[in-house]
Amino acid sequence: MDFKLYKSQLIVENQLEMINHINQSYIVHQEYFGEHDSTRTYAQYNFFALSSPSLLFNKLFLELKEIINEYVPYEFKWMQSWLNYHYPNEVLKWHNHFWDYHGYICIDPKNTRTVFKNYEIKNEIGNIYIGPGKREHTVIVDEYYDSPRLTIGFDIQVYRDGDILFPDKMLSLIPI
Repeated sequence: MDFKLYKSQLIVENQLEMINHINQSYIVHQEYFGEHDSTRTYAQYNFFALSSPSLLFNKLFLELKEIINEYVPYEFKWMQSWLNYHYPNEVLKWHNHFWDYHGYICIDPKNTRTVFKNYEIKNEIGNIYIGPGKREHTVIVDEYYDSPRLTIGFDIQVYRDGDILFPDKMLSLIPI
């Protein structure tokens, strides 16, 4: 396996408070972006900025930073992150992330699975998945739910010797 799955005790032990913080952050997102899906505006914000100054999400950011630094072997890297706030009919169909690495964090994943072409992940509270980018996947709803499914997606861009990187329209990238 070339991906890793971690379990965040921070999320497991503080899930209800984190859901409350996410709901407040989602309201702020809607004030800035209107009725736009928080997933579709991923290039315009970073979830960890949107959720500031939440101490819980600062701790989650630090935990994620450790995971990224352990998994990604490059010295220089940037991360974008966004909120997936979806009802059953809104979960993501087959799609891809054209970044070096991709991952997601399960805050309230409901009874769902993330299915890749060659494997699948049973989404559970506290799961943090990280793996190679450029890998098609979809979300499967195994049981109907009536409150939003909450996950935080993230992508990672790395610098390799010889790369020439310039700023682009990705306002969401932050250094790790």
